Amino acid sequence: MNRYVTLAVFFLLTSTAECGLVTLYSGTGLPANEAWLSYGNDALISGGSATQNSVAGGVELQTNLAVSAGYSNYLPTFSLKNAAFPSLSRTDGFALDFRLQVQSENHISNDRAGFSVILLDQDHTGIELGFWENEIWAQSDSPLFQHAESAAISTTAAHDYRLEILGSGYSLFQSGTQVLSGSLRNYEAFSGPVDPYELAQFLYLGDNTSSAEASILLGPVVLTTTLAAVPEPRTFVLTGLLLAGLGVYSQRRRSVLSAG
Repeated sequence: MNRYVTLAVFFLLTSTAECGLVTLYSGTGLPANEAWLSYGNDALISGGSATQNSVAGGVELQTNLAVSAGYSNYLPTFSLKNAAFPSLSRTDGFALDFRLQVQSENHISNDRAGFSVILLDQDHTGIELGFWENEIWAQSDSPLFQHAESAAISTTAAHDYRLEILGSGYSLFQSGTQVLSGSLRNYEAFSGPVDPYELAQFLYLGDNTSSAEASILLGPVVLTTTLAAVPEPRTFVLTGLLLAGLGVYSQRRRSVLSAG
């Protein structure tokens, strides 16, 4: 086995066993081809357009104003894609690490974003964050789904993000620096034909509105199920995933050179 791959596997397996980590998406191929995340869009209903393409280091997701599309740990039938998905408690704390680049984003409402991250605990409490090219902001729950606290910061370069939920609050880090924090929300007041906000440990990454559009690159996605067990897991896991990718690339390159 290639030494980079061996090292990556060591980091991944060791950190997962000792730290309560779940790699939801490795950053290779399409997220729905792996065990934890599903892909969905409402193009047939909305008439909009959504595309996803496997690229180096992750997946490129593109949406237009009419469509909603993204990745979730739930299927459209409101059942978990993987029944082994862990229970998430804000008392113990949990976190989501993900690599993201917002290539472009456009919105026709100040309260909507072309890319959003939703992370809820077992009691349907958590946070929804919207990502613009020049701002990251939180959705309020009273009044419902309005622009709340925000950070004026560029998202157009690729960054490693970490969203931590602990106690009654959340914190968002961009490349290791805290950029946003606030109180957790409960969005159960929402009612509609599709209502994911009453699902336990609900996770979503994508465009969930017909009032915005985006083109984004999404890389590895890793869930930390208990913050008390491991305060800083992202260095080992994301480095491990990068090493794995480097190992595969190096192995392919040598094969090509040998064939030539």
